[in-house]
Amino acid sequence: MIQIPLHSCNETKIFMSKTLTISIGVLIVIGLVVLIIFKLFTGSNSQVPTTNTLYTGGLNTEPSPTVSPSLSGSGTQASSGNTISIAATNGGTIQANNFKNDPATTQDPINTGYYYLGYHVYGGVPDSTSTNTLPYVIEYIDTTQYFNIELLQEPIGVTRQQAEQYLMAHLGISQSQMCELNYMVSVPYSVNQFYSSRSLGFSFCPGATALQ
Repeated sequence: MIQIPLHSCNETKIFMSKTLTISIGVLIVIGLVVLIIFKLFTGSNSQVPTTNTLYTGGLNTEPSPTVSPSLSGSGTQASSGNTISIAATNGGTIQANNFKNDPATTQDPINTGYYYLGYHVYGGVPDSTSTNTLPYVIEYIDTTQYFNIELLQEPIGVTRQQAEQYLMAHLGISQSQMCELNYMVSVPYSVNQFYSSRSLGFSFCPGATALQ
């Protein structure tokens, strides 16, 4: 029977233990390397969608469609040839003559979308309705479909009647429809101090100020 020396057995055990430790250490290192490589590749791939999105956007050189705001109110948009639809105070609309086609209607050369019906101050283009001695001025604002009527001569009662008759004839509407317009009749302080701060209204409309 062969007897193995005790010290040889111990050396063998120590050798095997060291070998096992080294093997485990090598496996751990390899595992860490594999994990690092995996993380690097995964992180790189996650950037691809962002890069592609930016690149695609850079290639899109077609300009976006531009929508220009309209200077006209809904009444102007509904105009058709000889007629125009004007907003009424009751929420409806009033069908009237398209006064913008009237030769006596003039666009304000300074304010876009403003129109003078009849009398107006001379603006550089000679016409039959321009004068420096105005009895009244009727101005229409396209965006709000609003009529401003300003009385500029005494007696303002007579002047108001002239202005409202002119407007009614050129719009081709009735007195009741005139009362439904978005409008204001006023007089400047330089013409009449007493009535200058009031909204006078048309003479035939409810609530109108009585004038001499």
